[in-house]
Parts: sequence; structure tokens; C-alpha cells
Amino acid sequence: MSGSDLKALYLAHRGEIQAYLDRRLRCRETAADLTQDTFIRLSEQMKRTPIANFRAYLFSSARNLFIDHIRRQVHRKGKPLDDQAADSLEASTPTLEQAAIAHQRLATLNQVIESMPAPCREVFLLVRVEGLTYAEIGQRLGIPSKTAYSRMVRALDLLKIGMAE
Repeated sequence: MSGSDLKALYLAHRGEIQAYLDRRLRCRETAADLTQDTFIRLSEQMKRTPIANFRAYLFSSARNLFIDHIRRQVHRKGKPLDDQAADSLEASTPTLEQAAIAHQRLATLNQVIESMPAPCREVFLLVRVEGLTYAEIGQRLGIPSKTAYSRMVRALDLLKIGMAE
């Protein structure tokens, strides 16, 4: 992946990653630092192995960096976590049951996406994974942007039905 691809990912996801960290840390400067660290981790990981879901990887890395940050603070201060930090850390760490449920939902999501008709699946992935607009998708696939939009609507309908089952 090129530097321009990494820049595009940064521009697409920086805001939501930083907001996620800011809600937990309640410190914009630290959230901004950890956001940059998140993208540094992404860049390093992309050199080693391909990443299937960039957004999920970014949130997972941000969560881990947040936990590491809290642990370093506790270690430096040499005292236990205050109630607010403990609640924040506990809220960000899923239980085994939550992780199993999330894993099962992800497997179901993958099955639903794979079962979509190819045109719908293709548009869905271009919108949700690559972050393209309907006009860009239309240009890439040689279809009108309204067709791309209608395929996305159909994909979302199928996704809603499939996830409800």
C-alpha cells in the first residue's frame, strides 16, 4: 500500500478514532497523540501482513493504546486507578462473552456479505471498505451513480434482513 493510500485512510478515519479516544481520555492532546500512534501502528503492520478491515484494525489498536496509556499512568503514579479511570478501562475491555458474541456477529456479517449478489456486494465493499462515493463507484464500474446508489440500498436491505435472522 502506498503513502497516498495511508493518507486517505488517515483522512477518512482520523476524526472518529480521535473522538473515540477523546471520550475515554477526556484529554484532546493525549487523544491526538494516541491517534497518531494508531496510524503509525497501522503503517508498520501493513508492511508485515495485509489488513482485511482497516477500520476494525484502527479501533482495536486505539483501544490497546488507550489501555497501555492508562497502565503507564498507574505505574508512574504508583497508586491504584481512580474510579473514573478504572470504569473507563473496564468499559473499553470486552468480556469473553462480549468477544464471543462479537466474533459470532462478525462471522454472520461475513456470511451475509458473501451471499449478496455480486453487484450489490461490490458496491457495498467499495462504499464501506474503500470509502468511495457513488459517483466514484459509477466511474470505476462504468455504471450511473444512481445505479451504484440503488445497489447499495439493496445491499443494506439484504444486510438488515441477514443480520436479523
